[in-house]
Amino acid sequence: MIEILESPKHLVAMKISGSITAEDIERAYKATEEALKENQRVSFFTEIEDSMSLTLEGLLKDLWEAIGQIGKISRYYRAAVVTDKGWIGAAARIEGLVFSNVDVRVFPRAERGKALDWASGPPPAVAEPEPPKPSIHILHTNSPNVIAWEVDGRIRDQDIKTAVEHMKPMFEKEGNINVLARMKNYGGFDLLAVLDDGLIKLKFNAASKIEKYAVVGGAPWMWNFLELMNAVISTEIKVFDSNEEERAWEWVGAQQAALPE
Repeated sequence: MIEILESPKHLVAMKISGSITAEDIERAYKATEEALKENQRVSFFTEIEDSMSLTLEGLLKDLWEAIGQIGKISRYYRAAVVTDKGWIGAAARIEGLVFSNVDVRVFPRAERGKALDWASGPPPAVAEPEPPKPSIHILHTNSPNVIAWEVDGRIRDQDIKTAVEHMKPMFEKEGNINVLARMKNYGGFDLLAVLDDGLIKLKFNAASKIEKYAVVGGAPWMWNFLELMNAVISTEIKVFDSNEEERAWEWVGAQQAALPE
């Protein structure tokens, strides 16, 4: 059976003895879910008696419930396992290697108090992830008819919105325009970015407005794709190596300009 022990709110403490059934496993995972509702991160204390054994039903239930916890591993802080059984200690240490972000330690039953004190240590707060840096950087040019930008990273929805706001006035003017895109580190794109309504409208207008499109750098697959596009659209696309950027600027008829003060 699995007995849930009294403990601090951030600690899921339990004592395991005898035969473990599916109901026991469900009880343990329910205690974990309740702790996660009230705490950003949780720890575990598990005291295992020598009489412990796992039924097949309990094993299957444990595996099923464990699958649902995979996405929550980052919210697990510490796990103290108290046991005198060598194979259980070894299994716990292997789990500590697999889930390396969880600090797993094994204690003999003679050090139960030490294990409980260690597991009861309050988890540090999870640092808020830093917002992603913009991946599309507008490059200022010395020509009113040339747009240029640099791609550095994964293109997200906000990057597209920023680029569209910058380019929109250019496409509303009379006459054709040229474009230069510097591919510094292309990291793919989010689906929402490609489906942005502003981008779709801009592409529709660009079909007849862009005369020359220079791409500097980029992966080989991108070069092949752009060469294929050359055959089906009216815009002339030309790809340049990273060390040929000066030639690319000459081809579109502009130079990179300093930022306005």
